[in-house]
Amino acid sequence: MGGAKSDFTRMLTSRPPRRLPASGSRTVGAWWRATVEAHTSRDAVREHGYGVTYRELDDRSARLACGLLSLGLGKGARVGLLFPNGSDWIASWLAVSRIGGIAVCLSTFFSPRELADALQRADVAVLLAADRYLRHDYLERLEGSLPELRGADGQDPLVLLGAPYLRSIWTSGVMRPSWSRGSLLDLEAMGERSRFRAEALLPSVERASAAADLAIMIFTSGSTATPKAVAHTNGVLTDKILYMAETNSIIPFDTEPGDRLLIVSPLFWVGGLLRMGGALSAGATVVCEDDHSVAALAERIRSERVTHVSRWGPVEQALEEAGCNSDELDSFKPQTVTQLPYMRAGRGIPSGRFPNSLGMTETMGPHSGQVSGGLLPEGKDGSFGPALPGMEFKIVDPLTREAAPSGAMGELLVRGRWLMDGFYKCDRNEVFEIDGFYATGDNCSLDDDGHLYFHGRLGGMIKTSGANVSPEEVETVIRSHPDILEVAVFGIPHPTMDEMVAAVVAKRPLTDLDEPELQQFLRSQLSSFKVPKRIVFMAQEDLPRTASQKIRKAALVELVVARSSGHVDRAQP
Repeated sequence: MGGAKSDFTRMLTSRPPRRLPASGSRTVGAWWRATVEAHTSRDAVREHGYGVTYRELDDRSARLACGLLSLGLGKGARVGLLFPNGSDWIASWLAVSRIGGIAVCLSTFFSPRELADALQRADVAVLLAADRYLRHDYLERLEGSLPELRGADGQDPLVLLGAPYLRSIWTSGVMRPSWSRGSLLDLEAMGERSRFRAEALLPSVERASAAADLAIMIFTSGSTATPKAVAHTNGVLTDKILYMAETNSIIPFDTEPGDRLLIVSPLFWVGGLLRMGGALSAGATVVCEDDHSVAALAERIRSERVTHVSRWGPVEQALEEAGCNSDELDSFKPQTVTQLPYMRAGRGIPSGRFPNSLGMTETMGPHSGQVSGGLLPEGKDGSFGPALPGMEFKIVDPLTREAAPSGAMGELLVRGRWLMDGFYKCDRNEVFEIDGFYATGDNCSLDDDGHLYFHGRLGGMIKTSGANVSPEEVETVIRSHPDILEVAVFGIPHPTMDEMVAAVVAKRPLTDLDEPELQQFLRSQLSSFKVPKRIVFMAQEDLPRTASQKIRKAALVELVVARSSGHVDRAQP
């Protein structure tokens, strides 16, 4: 494993912050241009055993950008990206950004129902998609999302009632259905031979973009059952990338040229997106691995000389699997706060003293944290830090909406430099308070020094492996099964996922529906992380209820936790 040996304890306690980058002043295209000029010959991406340099990634994204221009796309065009982590995703994202378009980040976890909703909700005009990933067939999933695709001729503009703005789909991989306009290579070739490429129009197109233009939509469950498309501008995205890369905020160890970051967090979610952007800003290499098993990640850590790894939960198991000795552990750079205790210098420090942060897609990642990158001050154990520079907090009573006194719990409201432009297709009055604050749905408190403490989600939202899951959404899908009478979905504590999605179900008498069968049904309707990993069946009359006959979920949590002791999880991840 690469990287220089470091004294983690000294870095944790004495590291000063770097300069703060100018807020919201760059487009993605301008940020990328500066990045390429600084790191031209370095590897930007490593995947499947080969590297792609910054210059090669720049050339490929330029060809794709000119191909999109040849399709008549331009500023504000909504282009969907459906890829796993890799150079296809990064090059396509850059291409969309360089023409002033809006990259619509589509989750590879989406079920056909969710994918159809996202394509329609975001008004996607052109879709760039992988043909498959591991055991997932995205061509089949797209046909399940939009049955009108079957038999459609991809050489003609698509006319689909289910996605009325979608005109063409371009796919990567070897499979080519009749409704595909062509491959990504075909789109690149179109761009290469176009007048836009020959006459060097792309730089003029890039200069016509503004930092205030919308740049990206990221789908999140947020605080509602219906996924919303969070829209962010160029300026917010690049400002957050640069802030994370150029300060010691949140993660107290810098990424440097030559570092190699194994990014397992999906790029279509804000955590993976920011880590990818920060790595490229620093001249580091983004390492991608399709197989996320511990053994595969350990092999990749070893073979690619990885210096950071981004994944949910601790990484000590993967490091031990890789056979890392103590010197190598000292040279390994933590990428998340949860990794710090597993590094040698971090052992023995109370876990509550390690800096943490709170954030969300709506604020382009973290909105709180330790700017110094050091340990939390004495007496601030468990704090998520103060508001980051340019962000503001307010705690209000969830019912009266009056400001809460210092130390009192209430709903956290945020506003500031990284707050989203809004939810696509939602009126601003429905999204923001009259003074511009956004209600997060987080139950928090602030002390006299402005340190933020998180006490859970309001309304029962489940936080699992870095993602929000709406119990109401999962309950609605479970109720659609013909054998179900009643259901309650909730989170139960889990050592590595924060919470695990669980359900208690009352089924119709004399039916033989069991846990694996119901989970299989749900996987056809929901993203995999939303499918309950533990399902307990109860008679309808045995469900604990309040005086008003509402199901008492708190009592069910205790019951499921007790029954889950020794339970073997048969659900696929």
